[in-house]
Amino acid sequence: MRRMQVLFVHGRPVIRTATKRVLEAHGFSVALAASISEALVLLGRGAGGKGDSHIPWTSLVFEVGLPDGAGFELIPSARKLGTEAIIMVASVYRRTCYKRRPSRLYGADDYVEIHHLGDHLPERLRGRLGLAREEEPKLAMREAFETLQKKGDTRLTVEAPGALASLIVADLLLYNGDVVGEAETVEAAMSAIEIDLQAARRLFLQVQNVDAGTDPIGAALVDQLRQLEVVHQD
Repeated sequence: MRRMQVLFVHGRPVIRTATKRVLEAHGFSVALAASISEALVLLGRGAGGKGDSHIPWTSLVFEVGLPDGAGFELIPSARKLGTEAIIMVASVYRRTCYKRRPSRLYGADDYVEIHHLGDHLPERLRGRLGLAREEEPKLAMREAFETLQKKGDTRLTVEAPGALASLIVADLLLYNGDVVGEAETVEAAMSAIEIDLQAARRLFLQVQNVDAGTDPIGAALVDQLRQLEVVHQD
């Protein structure tokens, strides 16, 4: 029988729990991690839980903005360890100008918006793994579906300023990966996405007050660009 082991990585416990319920209702076996460091440990152990008899995870699904860094960092390790399907999850749901279909996925296979974890994710996984479609679980999943629909936007109001800036920037990089990847320097990358960068700053300021002369979004962007090495180091 086709293996369906999913490692789901997300910074919020309520999202992890609700997504696990949905995926298990669709027949997937799900393990959870809350950070890059936790996910790397589980990837290394494999789906069998033992490093000495490594069974690769069939799928990795991760939030692009995790508490200890940009989730994109997980992709090379997952590929090296034999993970077949890798799907990214946008961190913040808000209809802003930088939300569009990404044309570069940093080596992942697909992405879903956070509010579509309940409906789009199971079918995206099945499609990537060559599995037949199944009827959507009905009444038993209503609570989990509603949780996932409601929790996307709440991140804008519950996160600390630094964490929120990192989440927004991770989304910004998800939707601008093609442009950023063509830049030669950090400054060139920031200039190329200036319009979307300003939209991200406005989104941040809708829910956070910052000291004059500070730019949490710009600082988070520089940090993540250098961590990901998607442009040359200055």
